[in-house]
Order: sequence, then C-alpha cells, then structure tokens
Amino acid sequence: MGILSDVHGLVRLANDLKPFLREPLSVEGAKAYVRERMCNREALFLRMVDRAIFANPRSPYLELFRLAGCELGDVSALVKKEGVEGTLEKLLQAGIYVTFEEFKGRAAARRGSRTFEWDDTDFDNPSIRTHFRSTSGGTQGTPSRVKINLEYIGQSAPHWALWFAAHDRLASPVIFWTPIYAAVVNRQLMCAKFGRRLVRWFSSGGGGTRKARASAACIHGVARWAAHFPKPEFVPPQEAGKVGEYLVGLADKGERPCVVTTPSAAVRISLVMQQRGVSLRNVMFLLGGEPLTRTRRETIEACGAKAVPTYGFSEGGSVGSQCPNPAAADDIHISLDAYAVILRARTLSQGEPANALLLTALRPASPKILLNTEIGDSGTLETRQCGCLFDELGYFRHLHTIRSFEKLTGEGVTFVGGDLFRLMEEILPKRFGGTLGDYQLVEEQDVHGLPRYTLLVSPEVGPVEDKLLVSALLEELGKMKGAYHLMAGIWSRADIIQVKREQPRPTPRGKILPFRALGSV
Repeated sequence: MGILSDVHGLVRLANDLKPFLREPLSVEGAKAYVRERMCNREALFLRMVDRAIFANPRSPYLELFRLAGCELGDVSALVKKEGVEGTLEKLLQAGIYVTFEEFKGRAAARRGSRTFEWDDTDFDNPSIRTHFRSTSGGTQGTPSRVKINLEYIGQSAPHWALWFAAHDRLASPVIFWTPIYAAVVNRQLMCAKFGRRLVRWFSSGGGGTRKARASAACIHGVARWAAHFPKPEFVPPQEAGKVGEYLVGLADKGERPCVVTTPSAAVRISLVMQQRGVSLRNVMFLLGGEPLTRTRRETIEACGAKAVPTYGFSEGGSVGSQCPNPAAADDIHISLDAYAVILRARTLSQGEPANALLLTALRPASPKILLNTEIGDSGTLETRQCGCLFDELGYFRHLHTIRSFEKLTGEGVTFVGGDLFRLMEEILPKRFGGTLGDYQLVEEQDVHGLPRYTLLVSPEVGPVEDKLLVSALLEELGKMKGAYHLMAGIWSRADIIQVKREQPRPTPRGKILPFRALGSV
C-alpha cells in the first residue's frame, strides 16, 4: 500500500471518471434511490453486518460480537423485533461499540477482562476498490489514510442533490473556498454528478508533506481533466473580501451562488461585506467542517446571506443536511438510508459529561466500516416532522448542537487533542522553561463566532516573546505529522492565536489539561 498502489489507483480514476460522469443523476433519480433504500433499510443493515463483519475475520467488531456471544442470527432476530436503532441500543448494552480513541488506534479496547489492540486501518472497508486516498487528521504520528472510490461518491451524491433541491438551489453556480487537499474532490465530483456548475475554487491554503501535496495535485489534475473544474486560486483568510466581491458580482447578474466553505470562513466574508455596507442577498453558504453555532449563523446572515450546514466527517462522508425549517442553528436531518445514529453517555478527559454520537454506516462503499462507532462528536437527537422534502423521504431523525470532544476544530482545521499532550507537557517546557501544567491551549469564539485560540502560559515560566511562542507552537504542530503542516499554515495565516500570561484553567473537577474548549454559543 505505497506509491505503486497510489499510482494504480490514479490510473483507475483516470479510466473510470469520465464514464462515471457520463451517467448524470437527476433529482427524481436521487429521490428514487433514497426511497428504495429506506424501504430496505433493515436488510441493508443486516447485509453490512454479514459481509463487512461476520464474513471478515479481521474485523474488530467480530471480536466484540464473539465476546458478547452474539451471532448473525441473533442480530437478525433483534432487527425484526427492535428495528435498526433498537438493535444498536441492545448491541451497545452488550459492549459492542467502539470509542473514538479505539477507532483511531490511540487506546486499547477493554471489555470486561478482555483487551483488544486495533489499528485505524483495521476498520477499512475490505470490499472497495481504491481510486485514491485522502487523509484525516491522524493520530499517533501518522495521519489516517482513507480509501475513496467512485462508487462511494456516487452513493453520496443523491444526498447532496436533495439538499440543493430542498433549498431551491438546483440552478445555482457552485463556488468552493477551501484548502487544497485530496478529499475536496469528493464534494466537487458529487456536484458534477448531478449537474451543478463548479465555477470557481478559491483556495485558502495548501501544504502537508511533499507526497501529500503531489498526491492531491495528481488527483485534482485528473478531476479537472475529466470534469473541467477550474484551477484553485489562492485567497488566504485575511482576504475574504475578494470572495465576497465575486459573490456580489454573481448576485448582481441575477445568479444565486452557493458557496461550499466552513462557518468561520463564511463569517469572515460576512463581516467584511457588512463593514463595506454591501448585501449578500441571494448567496447561500453550504457549511461543514466546524460547528455552526447560533452566533456564527447570526453573523453570517446579518449581511443577507443564508447559512445552511451539512454534517459529516473524513472517514464516512455526509451524515445529514439541514432543511429550510431548522429548529436550531445546526439542526440537520440524518440521511437515514446512509446512517443510523444513537447516543452513548460518557465522561470526557476534562471530567465533563457528553452524549457521544455512535454512528453506523449503511453505504456499501463507505471507506470505513462503522457500527456503534464514536467519531469524536456529541450532540442532541430528536424525532420530529417539519414538512420539508427530507420529511417526504422519511428522514424524521434530527441531530443538533453538534460539538467536538477530545479535539480542537477551527478554520476547518482539526487537531486531535491527544496530540497536544506531548506538545504542551514536554516540548514547550523544554524550549521555554516551566513544567507540566504551565501551558494550555484554550479554544473559544469571539462575539461574531470566529474561532480564537489562546495559549495560556503560567507567569512562573518567565519572559518569552509572544510571537516566538506562537511560532514555536505552530512549528511543533507541523512537525508532528504531515497533515498538521497544512493545518498549522492555515492557523498562521488566519492569525487566530494569542498568548496570555495566566495560570492554565482547571476543569470543573480541578484537572489541568493541555487543551480546553470553552465559550461556544
């Protein structure tokens, strides 16, 4: 699984991409696809459990099923009696679940007297043919590599098509303002699959290892050749006005542009245009990668634009999307033909309680096999009807107040919290003085919802120039793993880190941890 396999995947991508795009997806086709899967949802779940778990001797879940004394026939009987979510609840009670740390290979799984050691690649879907690989944030020094194929993109495209239909945006030109990395092509190809025009790609940065940059360049080069996508144009976060001006120009021509970006990037555009007294009426932001809080939404929409989130993650793609009638800022309909979601009460390392989301993936070509698996997020689940297109398809399960735990996310950048322990507890004290508990990175939001990070440094450390501390923080993050180099560069350009000379802040239980997430509204 090295350079040679990546080259073979790119050859397959080049051969398969044009035929893939020659079979366009209509909205009616997307509706029919979802309705058929909703009618067979229980069978889809059982097929996944059979093929990806019980027929896969390497599956981590198989070990948990064996420990619980649960066979495939038992699962089938449970589904007939309890349905999919009811079955997942019973499996959770039997110890059949995977925590975020276990899924990432950061911690051994302990169930009773048994201990299991898993690597993140043990959760790879064994049945898919890889066209290219993207990466997630990664843990333990190595980013998680995520296998992607066109079948998976094709299975995800109906959910995006339905989002555009639900918001009356089927004729909208699509603009991206994102970093350059391999997985961006997933969303671009989903748009192309159902005929949306990708008219401009503003890049907020690029980076990573030389291999990652080369791989991303090749993947996007093949996509531009096959789908005629525009080349990325570099626009850093502090030049958000350039994107805003372009959107205003489109709106002035009668267009209703849709912008794929992060909430913090959309906030930056909105603030600049508000300062200039310019309206973004008819502009809609399709948001992901970060929480959309009430403050962020209000800031974005203060200039006349609409802010509408989707929810997903690197290893599993889109989980759900918001309709025109949300009950909360980040309220989404779960795409129930693609995912089942239940909650697991747990205590975070900060000593705080959380309702962790347990996800089960139902797309056959999902890059990872997920069954009752945490992805590092918590949230609130509700069942209700709101009379929208998603309701017509049976998407009655809603998810809102979605927040990350054990990780920091801002400007579309994610650092796994565990990777900050060594930085704050060993590296910074060694470089600048002090000891364990003298450094802490705090995540907050300002009054507009923009992310702000404060490096708290104990006064006992002594005099050190603030710029030197921030530079060292980003430099050391970039050294940890290739994927973090790109992320640290974006944070640097966004200028969102400040230094305060004060004692690190304890948790409610008195613990001093390397990072804390505070102040979300």
